[in-house]
Amino acid sequence: MPDEVAATDEARIPSEDELERTATPATVRRAPKFSAFMIVGALVGMVLGLLFVAIVQPGPDEVGGGAGLIGFLDGEGSVRLLGIVTGGVVGTFVGGALAVRADRRSRPPRLDR
Repeated sequence: MPDEVAATDEARIPSEDELERTATPATVRRAPKFSAFMIVGALVGMVLGLLFVAIVQPGPDEVGGGAGLIGFLDGEGSVRLLGIVTGGVVGTFVGGALAVRADRRSRPPRLDR
């Protein structure tokens, strides 16, 4: 019984000559994933925006100290939120631009005749 199983397995596996005859040349295009670039860009932008606001540290005279409906959006909280959102938007655009640049580089050179 094991000889029959081995014989059928060998019969299904093509030889190298057969593979060379039936193979067709192909090219594989390695394109970047735009969503991954944009998500990473947004996250890096958010972190950099928060770090920028933490380094600049606006004082109480530069930021309004009024009482609002949502406490963390008053004063410095609103500046932090604005820094995070701005950094995220800018980071998304930068990540998208890097993805487009990487996509252009992944294409083979075009030969004009």
